[in-house]
Parts: sequence; C-alpha cells; structure tokens
Amino acid sequence: MVEVTAKTGLVGLFDILGYQQMLLANDVASTARIVVDVLGEVPNHVVSELFEDQGLEPAENLDAWSELEPYFKSVVREEMDWLLFSDSILVSLPIDLDDGISIWGTRVVAFVEVCSFLLRRMFDVGLPLRGGISFGEFFIHDTFFSGRPIIDAYQHAESLELSGCVLAPSAAHLYRQMKQHADDQDDEGSIRRMLDQLCVDYLIPKKHDRVETGSMVNWVNLPMRFFEGLPSDLRQYVYSSFVSHNKDVVPAVQPKIDNTEAFVRKIVENVEPRPWPAMPPMLTEAFTQPKSED
Repeated sequence: MVEVTAKTGLVGLFDILGYQQMLLANDVASTARIVVDVLGEVPNHVVSELFEDQGLEPAENLDAWSELEPYFKSVVREEMDWLLFSDSILVSLPIDLDDGISIWGTRVVAFVEVCSFLLRRMFDVGLPLRGGISFGEFFIHDTFFSGRPIIDAYQHAESLELSGCVLAPSAAHLYRQMKQHADDQDDEGSIRRMLDQLCVDYLIPKKHDRVETGSMVNWVNLPMRFFEGLPSDLRQYVYSSFVSHNKDVVPAVQPKIDNTEAFVRKIVENVEPRPWPAMPPMLTEAFTQPKSED
C-alpha cells in the first residue's frame, strides 16, 4: 500500500500550446524526444547558469558560499520533482516556512528560476508553454497527484491567453513577503532588484477578453548566459515558436501570439537584466548561523 504523505510547497503546472497539432503533424516518437530531452537538461543547465557561467565573483565569505552552493544544487537537482503526462508538466518543491524567510526564500527563488528556464528553453525549441505557480499542501506519488495548489496552478495556467507563467495568489503572497523582507534587510537593494527581475507585475490577458493585474515569471531576459541573444525581430521570434514543428496557426491561436509578443516587448524595453549578487549578505548570515532546534 502506498504511504500517503502530504507535502507543503510550490507547485508549477504547465501545458504545451499547440501540442495536439504537433502530434498530428509529426512522428510521435520524435516529438516526445524533444520534450524529454529538454526536461532532462533543465536541472543541470540551471545549476550551471547559477554557479559556473555568471562571471561573478563569489562573496567575501567563501566558507558561507561553500555551504550555499551545494544547497542550491541539491534543491534543484535532488529535491524538485518532475512529472510529465500528455501535454502537461508538473514541477514541485517542498518548502518549510518555519525555516525562516532567508532560507525558504532561497528555495522560492530557485524554483522560479527553474520554471523561467523551462519556459524559455521550451519556447526556443518551438514548444511554448503556459503555466501557473501555486503554494500549499499537495501529494504526488509516481503518476498520482492531488491537492488544492495543483488545481489552483492548473486553473491559472488554463486561463492565460499567452505563453507565460502567472503566480497564483498563494505564491504571489510569498513573493511579496520576500520583497518586503529584502526592503527591510538589504541596504543596497540588490536582492530587491533580483526579485523584481525574476517576476514582473503585468496586465495579464486572459480568456474571454479579460485582463487581470498579476505577477508573471520573466522568462525573457534574466541575467544568465542562456537568456542572452534575443533576435532583433521579436515578432518573427515569437511567431516561429508557435509555428515550429509544422504547427498551423488557426484563428484561435493568433491572440496568443500577439499577447506573447507584447509581453516579450514589455520585458525587453522595461526590465534591465542586471547581474545578481553571487552571495547576498542576508543569506551569508542565514547559512553561517546554527539552525534553531525548536
């Protein structure tokens, strides 16, 4: 009998736009191979971008950095769970809010960065995603899953009329807490700038001609090597992703293309990809102080 043990944390649910059209127009095995290859490389690529390709100097406290680096790697490589079914991708990460905001905030940042990388990587190989990120109690075992945050993430993803990822209110609440903590603790403002780049406020286009203000994951131009080099013709860049793999642009798809292009242009024009601190001071303190026993 399967032991049912619920976890509390972040859940990201993504579906591949135009996947059914692609399956009808291409060999199933080759299509699935693209998706599996992308998912398999995400953890290693994110770790590489975070720690090996930034061109940043580590913090002065090298002992603290040596503790943080394997922590980040273990979060991304070992603690995130991935589930691929049909045209959907489910990503999850347990988070304990009793750990203190500097610790659980690190896990939130790692999770959103992975989702951002996934969105950009899939878009660049012609598999645009739409997704939602939620927080709460969930259960995942093999291909079985349940929990309100999974439903919440699905509903927010399904409502989007563009390629991108929105933070559900439960996840957005955590993100606001992190921003407030950064304002209170970070005198130089570097952590707040990092958070402002990672997720952006946006007037989100949704189905049935609705718009709603919310927080969207920036998958366009984060300050990592992989996110450089957008072509000058952004219209063609977006359009190519939607028609790759012999997909047709039916009338219902055109608004998604237009809205995605508008989002990309908004990020390019208004969000400067400034380098992130390799080791924020408040994280240095968090990882050098012994954890409380109670």
